[in-house]
Amino acid sequence: MITNFSKIYKNTLFRYSLLGALLFVLSLMIVAVSVYYATVTSELNRVDKLVETEHSEIQKIYDENGFQAVEREVTLRTASSEGLYGLVNKRVAIGNLFFQEVTKEDGELPLLTGLEPNEFNKVAFLYSNPHSEENDFKDRRARALVGPIRTENGIAAILVVGRDVEGTMRTGLKVRNAIFISSHIALILGLISSWFLSKRFTRRVDAFNKLADDVRLGNLERRAPRNYSHDEMDMLAEHLNGMLDHIERLMKSMKYAGDSVAHDLRTPLTRLRTRLESAAIKRENTEDAEVFFSAAEDANGLLKTFDSILRISRLETGEKRELLINIDPKTLLDDLADLYEPSCESAGLEFIAITPKGHIIKADRGLMSQAVSNLIENAIKYTPKGGKVKLELLKTSKGLVEISICDNGPGIPLADRERVKSRFVRLDKSRTQPGNGLGLSLVDAVAHFHNADFILSSIDNHNTKRPGLRAAIIFPKKNIK
Repeated sequence: MITNFSKIYKNTLFRYSLLGALLFVLSLMIVAVSVYYATVTSELNRVDKLVETEHSEIQKIYDENGFQAVEREVTLRTASSEGLYGLVNKRVAIGNLFFQEVTKEDGELPLLTGLEPNEFNKVAFLYSNPHSEENDFKDRRARALVGPIRTENGIAAILVVGRDVEGTMRTGLKVRNAIFISSHIALILGLISSWFLSKRFTRRVDAFNKLADDVRLGNLERRAPRNYSHDEMDMLAEHLNGMLDHIERLMKSMKYAGDSVAHDLRTPLTRLRTRLESAAIKRENTEDAEVFFSAAEDANGLLKTFDSILRISRLETGEKRELLINIDPKTLLDDLADLYEPSCESAGLEFIAITPKGHIIKADRGLMSQAVSNLIENAIKYTPKGGKVKLELLKTSKGLVEISICDNGPGIPLADRERVKSRFVRLDKSRTQPGNGLGLSLVDAVAHFHNADFILSSIDNHNTKRPGLRAAIIFPKKNIK
């Protein structure tokens, strides 16, 4: 779960949406605290000031008229039922507090216990009417000021002036609950909306990433999906599609130009090779004959290059795919093994061929022979002396037929394995070797023609100098009999 949240949290839109939700919750709490202060705290402060004022008024009555006047005043105010009063000394105990069960809020103690008689104390307490069975008259909250009625020589009595604040405290509880619930609802809704927006945004970004990967792998026909909402992402998709349309037109133009050049030059190059060979034959064993033969070989190399280009173009268009027939790859591979085993021995390489019976595939024998030959020649060319080349025919765990050529040479870096399948691509380390960069491109075209996969991988990832290369053509089930 932590891993999933970490993955979601990396999404930029999720973080920004979550930040907005947190700011909203914070603003909601500020407003709620302000409301709480206005409805509860300010009311409690008003009550505290009111009881202080009453206490001062009663003290003034004592100063002007004596203790009996204080007794009458407390009795009158008790009868009004507006407050809670208690006047007590050694002689009298007057007030409605003496008809209630009174305890402090912080413990089961009598109201006046633990207070200094000569000091003023603000006290929060609970009181209950013992003669009432209604729950509303039990454990009601109140606030009071407890202090002395002072004389010139000491203390005449202890006066308690209080007010019932149960209604205010209940309102405060409702406000606190409202703050708690609304904050959590806002936070949960913020998380849900952030997750929803991030998932929706991620799906569209993933579509663009998939598009970029497909285009990088050569699928120029792919286009970004649109919902035609004309929002930012939809406009980005429109512009990307326009750019890809332009790139596809340019690539098709370049491909058509290359194919046209290859086709148009075949005839003059063929005539040039023929004339060079004729001139060499006429001069017999002279230095001029060797020069003409060498030039004829170069012309023949150009013809092979142009033939490869034209063959790749025909394969990419799917020409004559319906003419594929069922063949036994073992016979084909055994013939190639017999052909290339001497070449491997001459290059100082060990050659191994594993070609079991029982695999029938739907393929073109000539094209498959050309593709496998290209892979074997590449393995011989780039595997150092003392290395090993293995040709293998097998059935995978998924029931697919695979033809693979493995070597323990320098291999191909992971970042270049798709790029080398393109036309005329040659890695820097292969520049010193003869070739035109069309070998793997032709293999890829043959695999595509057969609806097969052409996969390049390392043999030993732990060997940085000679990881080796495994070149595999994997046929789908529909091409297997």
